Amino acid sequence: MSVHEIIVNIFIHLLNTQSSLFSAEDRITLMQLINNQPDNIKSLSDAISDWLSEHPEVYEAFAKFEEIGRRGPGDKQANTNIPKYELDKKNILNEIKQSSSSAKETKKPTST
Repeated sequence: MSVHEIIVNIFIHLLNTQSSLFSAEDRITLMQLINNQPDNIKSLSDAISDWLSEHPEVYEAFAKFEEIGRRGPGDKQANTNIPKYELDKKNILNEIKQSSSSAKETKKPTST
């Protein structure tokens, strides 16, 4: 997997497993951001990386899944605990939408 594929794959994994990290506003912004990108892995990865740099709480969770390779500076390896997702624009948009409903389902009712 390339560095760009790893970034997109980890991001999709976060959407699937930690949807509560993403606010409704985050999802709207992400939908617009991804929609405005060409459907190629580098553009999608760069856009996600830029978004992550502005959202430290999500980036912190993202970074926990990254493993820095020992082969050289900047080399990254895929975390083998993460399933391999389809890495295209349509799938990312679907995952953002699905994470919205997942977040609603996991909300605990507030006591009054």
